[in-house]
Amino acid sequence: MNKETFGVTAGGAAVSAYTISNSKGMSATIIDYGATVTKLIVPDRTGIMRDVMLGYDDLASYENATTYFGAIIGRNCNRIDQGRVTLDGVTYQMDQNDNENNLHGGNNGIDRKVWTALDNSADNASITFICKSNDMEQKLPGNATITVTYSITEDNKFIINYDAVSDKKTIINLTSHMYFNLNGHYKGDIGDHLVFLNADKYNPVIDSKSIPTGENADVTGTVFDFRTPKKVKQDIEADVDQLHFVGGYDHNFVVNGKTGTERHFATVTSEDSGIRMSVYSDQTGTQLYTGNFIGEQVGKGGFNYHDRSGLCLEPQFIPNIMNVLPETDVDCPVFDKDEYYKSRTVYEFTTF
Repeated sequence: MNKETFGVTAGGAAVSAYTISNSKGMSATIIDYGATVTKLIVPDRTGIMRDVMLGYDDLASYENATTYFGAIIGRNCNRIDQGRVTLDGVTYQMDQNDNENNLHGGNNGIDRKVWTALDNSADNASITFICKSNDMEQKLPGNATITVTYSITEDNKFIINYDAVSDKKTIINLTSHMYFNLNGHYKGDIGDHLVFLNADKYNPVIDSKSIPTGENADVTGTVFDFRTPKKVKQDIEADVDQLHFVGGYDHNFVVNGKTGTERHFATVTSEDSGIRMSVYSDQTGTQLYTGNFIGEQVGKGGFNYHDRSGLCLEPQFIPNIMNVLPETDVDCPVFDKDEYYKSRTVYEFTTF
């Protein structure tokens, strides 16, 4: 495993970059700031290696950004209505950092922490990061210990294993906010990417503030039906309120099958590069986000990024579901004291 200096935070903490790889040339680089994936290099159909991950070359850009490129998100990913959660009859008011809602844990999300990299020096193909989310640090109860292990297999799978536990009942809902462009991060647009989603249902949002209505709506006959692969751009400009609300796709899809069972979530294909990415996870669903709010900014290598330069597939519990379901429901991200949260997501890269 290769370790290099990446920079120093505004608060004076040193940040390092770690690169893991397999014998086929696939590699991933992760910095300990936010346990953030900065590079993911995979072969295209001709054997040329392409970096398919949007990101930055410098630490200050990650600290100042609002796009969460490549970061681990928590202790609750996505949005919570009004930033309020009630546990055992006690209501906790979290940061309202997205309109009046809480987004990605608020101002002290784990994406803003410098994690500790554990010594996996004997294994060039994996690395583990650990961080502490302290009691009430995100206005949520419990000292939570969060561990994320990244691995690359010899058959070009990029695997993320998540583990967490708290000393009080709390919310735990983790994901990775990686932005993919299978043509290469510098190619500028994902409109021609073919997307398949193994989902009969999706979660409509109330309005532009992106809180779900609480409904698991049938995708049949709607622009949200990805059960037959279609290009991102095919319906994204359709005159549909749900798309107007969020500038494209930024919705959770309820993946067919049982939470806790690893299953096929999605496949994304690039005709240009011949790269196919298949996603497997054990979560309830996945947020499909088509990079609607990237804006004009400079990314790695000085390349210009803009809206829809990349897309995200973020396995997670349904957003805001803790305010809808009973605390004991298997699809609700409420975890008792000392109850372990475990999840795994696999990104498999092949060519055609």
